[in-house]
Amino acid sequence: MRDFDKGCECLKALKALGLNISLDDFGTGYSSLSYVHRLPLDKIKIDRSFIKDIETQAACRDIVKAVIDLCRNLKLACVIEGMETKEQAQILRGLGGSMMQGYYFGKDMPAEAVPGFLAHASHARLVLVTETAAA
Repeated sequence: MRDFDKGCECLKALKALGLNISLDDFGTGYSSLSYVHRLPLDKIKIDRSFIKDIETQAACRDIVKAVIDLCRNLKLACVIEGMETKEQAQILRGLGGSMMQGYYFGKDMPAEAVPGFLAHASHARLVLVTETAAA
């Protein structure tokens, strides 16, 4: 981010190769609103810091809703990071969230453990993902 123009050109070159570009940890640090219209983005990932208090703080819900709407208006995918509870999932779905990730679905694991995890994952959690994506 020290040389924005050079970084942007590199991202455009990667996009030209067919790669998708995501802006991670949106709302914190270098991942700010000023980059959304200047970078060749495909996806914004909302930082988990807005999710952890979403059940109790209206401001967190308002911010997340605003970012979801921003993504929809700009035709960008929106991933909500840090979802840890069923209650958070319900709130996020009500705000229009359709892609979520977090410990509610599973902890970090090595790639070779993924097939076994998916084979034994709770059906209810996988259904929630499907229902959320369809909403």
